[in-house]
Amino acid sequence: MPLLVAVVPLTTAAQSTRAALPEPSPGSAAATSTPTPTASTPTTTPTTTPTTTPTEAGPTSSDPDPTTADPGPTPDPAPAPAAGSEWTPLIDQGFDTPAALGEFADLYPGWADYDGYHDTTGPGRYDSSRVVTVSDGVLTEDLHSEDGEALVVSITPVPHVQTYGRYEVRFRADVVPGYHFSWLLWPADNDWTDGEIDFPETGLDAGDWIMGFSHQIGPTPSVNQWAQRFEGSPQDWHTAVIEWRPDSLTFTLDGRSRTTTDPLAIPSVPMYWSMQSEAEDPDASTSGGVQIDYVKAWAHTPEAAAG
Repeated sequence: MPLLVAVVPLTTAAQSTRAALPEPSPGSAAATSTPTPTASTPTTTPTTTPTTTPTEAGPTSSDPDPTTADPGPTPDPAPAPAAGSEWTPLIDQGFDTPAALGEFADLYPGWADYDGYHDTTGPGRYDSSRVVTVSDGVLTEDLHSEDGEALVVSITPVPHVQTYGRYEVRFRADVVPGYHFSWLLWPADNDWTDGEIDFPETGLDAGDWIMGFSHQIGPTPSVNQWAQRFEGSPQDWHTAVIEWRPDSLTFTLDGRSRTTTDPLAIPSVPMYWSMQSEAEDPDASTSGGVQIDYVKAWAHTPEAAAG
């Protein structure tokens, strides 16, 4: 199934509120399977206050210096769903194929379908050819500026679109002031009123939180119908899991789970996975890495579990 490309707007999770996101234009390049690079900058609308309050306190001390961070991925703490469960494997990408700078889009077809677009906050450009490398089983995003433009990337795991599913990623990041990421599920029809699920989402300034959001389904999607904050520094390795079922939505970080059954927070339309790393207002001299050890996804198949 071809990717329905839309540059999905977001704001940093370090903020206590999120800016309302502009609805993608039906006449834009978002409706095509092959994006045409554009120099336009998305607009934003006034800030809205989340309707729920994160329930867990995060770190209050400064994040560790990135040079002292864990030098490599630790064993996966998230057990895989058992065979015959409600989840059927769909994606299992461990980044075993090395990719030098400029090779990622060719060696991982479909995984960089936002290349050429400005990011949703404006100052950055998605460009895997100048940002992404893969070595030793880890994808690294080198967020930095060249010629006055911040370079970022959106990873678009293949296959792209399904209704309900399980999504898992193992990640860490340097302290990179002025940048953030939001790895999200976005409606395949590009209609924001159908919902949006963001997890994990975090700013990359020192002391930022790891957050999760689900936007309100209906005419006011700028409202966060469900919002959660998890304790832990983005500078450490974490495993984040989304479990999206017809009657529940669960965020899990390193084995700590939060679930909602609020129907206004649970989308029911096909969505695709877009792992957007973006710039806000970084200094031109700022640079640093986001690392992804693996991404996995499962289809929701309760009929298989029922026999």
